[in-house]
Amino acid sequence: MTVTPAIREFLVRLDELIEAKQWPALGHEEITIGHGDRAALVRLPHTMDHARDVELEVDDRQVVVIYWEEHVPFTSRDEALRFIEMLGDGRFEVRVQRTLAFAKIESYRDDLPRPFRRHRMPWPTLRPRVESRRFGFTR
Repeated sequence: MTVTPAIREFLVRLDELIEAKQWPALGHEEITIGHGDRAALVRLPHTMDHARDVELEVDDRQVVVIYWEEHVPFTSRDEALRFIEMLGDGRFEVRVQRTLAFAKIESYRDDLPRPFRRHRMPWPTLRPRVESRRFGFTR
C-alpha cells in the first residue's frame, strides 16, 4: 500500500505531538508503524504495562483509536489527536462491569463523574466483577 497524503499528514502531526509531549512511559523506540490494505497501523506501547498500549488505524477518512477493549472512530483528525493527547496525559479511565450475561463499558475523562462513552455488549462470564484501568504514558 502506498501512503496517501492524508495519512502521511496525520502521521507527521502525530509524531509532532509525541515529540512535544515527551511522555516518560511511552516506549519511543518500540513505536511501530505498519500498513494494511487501506490504512496505516500505529502502535504506541507503554513501557511497563502492555495492556495500556494504544493502537491507531489511520485511513483517508477516519482514525480509529483502540485501547483495551474499546474502538473509538474519529472522522476529524484534530479530534483524534486531542483524544490521543488526553490518553497520553493519563486523563482517561475505562471501567468494565461484567455480569453473567453482559459487560457494561464506560469511559471517563478528566475525572468527571459521568462517562463520555458508555455501551453494553453480550459478554458472558462466570466471574462477575468490575475492572478499572487508567490509561496514559505519564507513569
